[in-house]
Amino acid sequence: MGGVVLAVSFEPRDRLFQLSRELRLPFPLLSDPEMDSYRAYGLQRGGIRQIFSLGTVLTYVKLLARDRSYHFRRSDLRQLGGDFVVDAKGLIQYQYRSDTPNDRPNVDEASALIPSHLSS
Repeated sequence: MGGVVLAVSFEPRDRLFQLSRELRLPFPLLSDPEMDSYRAYGLQRGGIRQIFSLGTVLTYVKLLARDRSYHFRRSDLRQLGGDFVVDAKGLIQYQYRSDTPNDRPNVDEASALIPSHLSS
């Protein structure tokens, strides 16, 4: 049984199309400007200390140093993200809710947690 990787954002579709082309992403980006999926998966909005944590500020400084700036449009800067693995029956097999904007799971660790019947 295979799977599909996709990303969901609250950015408008035209912005996601640009971003996907710039980053040459091998998976689709879906636009959810109403943020229904964020609420459905229980993703919270962060407080000021979470949003402007040292780690987050350093992440943005590194991006700027590499001349990689992000152009916010309708973004909700306080919305925190998450990473999920959902099986074919719609059951969540893995979940990671970010505590800060730069808090993401390690890809290798997250991949190791995907049940073998989903990754084959």
